[in-house]
Amino acid sequence: MDLFRQAILRPGPPEDFALLTVQEAIKPQKQTKLVQDENQLLENILRSLLQELVAAAVQSGQKVMTYGVSIVEGESSQGQIPRLLDIVLYLCEKEHVEGGMIFQLLEDLTEMSTMRNCEDVFGYIESKQDILGKPELFARGKLVMLRTCNQLLRRLSKANDVVFCGRIIMFLAHFFPLSERSAVNIKGVFNTSNETKYETQVPEGISIDFNFYRTLWSLQEYFCNPPSLTNAPGKWHKFTSSLTVVLNTFEAQPLSDEEGNAHNLEDDAATFNIKYLTSSKLMGLELKDPSFRRHVLVQCLILFDYLKAPGKSEKELPSEAMEEEIKTSEERVKKLLEMTPPKGIDFLHSIEHILERERNWVWWKRDGCPPFEKQPVEKKLVQDGIKKRRPRWRLGNKELSQLWRWSDQYPNALTDTQRVCTPAITDYWKPLADDMDESAGIEAEYHHKNNRVYCWKGLRFSARQDLEGFSRFTEHGIEGVVPLELLPTEVRTRYQAKPSERTKRTKKEETKNSAQQAEENQIATPPSEIDNEVGRADPEASVAPMDTDARIATVNISQEETPTPEDNQKQSSDTDGAQEAGQTEAGTEAETGMIDGETDAEVDLDTVG
Repeated sequence: MDLFRQAILRPGPPEDFALLTVQEAIKPQKQTKLVQDENQLLENILRSLLQELVAAAVQSGQKVMTYGVSIVEGESSQGQIPRLLDIVLYLCEKEHVEGGMIFQLLEDLTEMSTMRNCEDVFGYIESKQDILGKPELFARGKLVMLRTCNQLLRRLSKANDVVFCGRIIMFLAHFFPLSERSAVNIKGVFNTSNETKYETQVPEGISIDFNFYRTLWSLQEYFCNPPSLTNAPGKWHKFTSSLTVVLNTFEAQPLSDEEGNAHNLEDDAATFNIKYLTSSKLMGLELKDPSFRRHVLVQCLILFDYLKAPGKSEKELPSEAMEEEIKTSEERVKKLLEMTPPKGIDFLHSIEHILERERNWVWWKRDGCPPFEKQPVEKKLVQDGIKKRRPRWRLGNKELSQLWRWSDQYPNALTDTQRVCTPAITDYWKPLADDMDESAGIEAEYHHKNNRVYCWKGLRFSARQDLEGFSRFTEHGIEGVVPLELLPTEVRTRYQAKPSERTKRTKKEETKNSAQQAEENQIATPPSEIDNEVGRADPEASVAPMDTDARIATVNISQEETPTPEDNQKQSSDTDGAQEAGQTEAGTEAETGMIDGETDAEVDLDTVG
């Protein structure tokens, strides 16, 4: 302990003597860094020394942080306790001692100090925020620092120490990361213990409207616990009726610019209290105070913003009638804020901006507080502030110049037969097959199918080596081109060869073509064959040429569909032509004297004509 008493009186920075002091205090030192029992011994020594210094400062009547003489003449005076804290902070930062030791000393110091001294102690904590927030120290002492700040908030008065409370809350907001769950009210619980007490009995000798007084202060019950309005419809109707009375009164008694300038919060910042007095005697003065009106109207906007925010379930959503009443009341409140001097429009814009940020905060909490912090990209600093010029290559780029230099060493490189090697189709599609395996758990954005160059080369390889797989591209896309033997069983079934519509259509066309060809062959049979068949069936029958043509027409009609009137007309014209041809043939054969082996005496030329 004596070594540290001497150390805090030595001039110079702590790095000149802090480590030597620790090594002399703990002999023999077991390792380069202190082990657990050595850290505990050193912590007990420092906590005892800190307690002695605080007791000496109290006995001397001096402030804790300014107790002691200045170390270096000509510099601002520094107390012994801040000097001790600087030494311990340097040892913790350089990892010579356990990192949480400085946080333990700060907690002891706040517990042993009065609230006036705690303000100076907290000023020292704020000045060392950057060092205390380093990862190697923050991980060791964040819980101790949180406990220290919460204890200070409990000791402070919410009404008289508003500025100090705000400093502590701002420090915690900067010291802890934004995603720290200990600082997030995930359940959205309201502080229902903050009750506003007001008079319920009419006092004597008061000339104000006591019903309005009671209606105005009864709104604080709903502002304190907004969820109670959605759970009980009767409370909502009571709240809207009370709010309508208050807004009507504010509209009936507008404030002038003179009254607005007479009550300036900036001038009264030192004596400003967070809660207003609820005495009925002050009702008349409070109605003329623009800051009082603004507080009531801002509370209304906060309440409306909470009710409009969608909840996790449909039961928490307001009804349609309730939404209409909220919209109407909100417009009236915003109009009153614009009319309230000074700078009513600017004040309203500021409140709307704050509520919008609070809305985003609520959405982030309801989504489970997902992390959104991104690591900063490290930029390479150029030495000496001089930018490096890009090198110039003889043949345009580094690769071409390197190939040119290698040409003397490898003259046969370009003519080597093994220089260009086309990979096997299974080896090339193996990465994409691995991506298609669901058990691999590869995200979609990292699939090889998103690489256009890879897919284009693969299609060229498949067109040369695997036409069956290449044909599946039109039906299944690029994943269908992958050889089936590379895919797992459950994935392979989706790309198995199935009779497609194209194959069915081809079979139908082949069947139809074969049927048409058979019909054409049957229709194209020569008339002599038909005559021979008819002659074999009835050799004694004599058939005129007209009868033979008629039989051919009958065969055509029986093999095709029922003719239409147009077909009959066309067929009749064909028959007439056949009759004329038959008449000519009959005349010719009559001259020879024989038609189908019979004499021309047996031929009835009238029927032919």
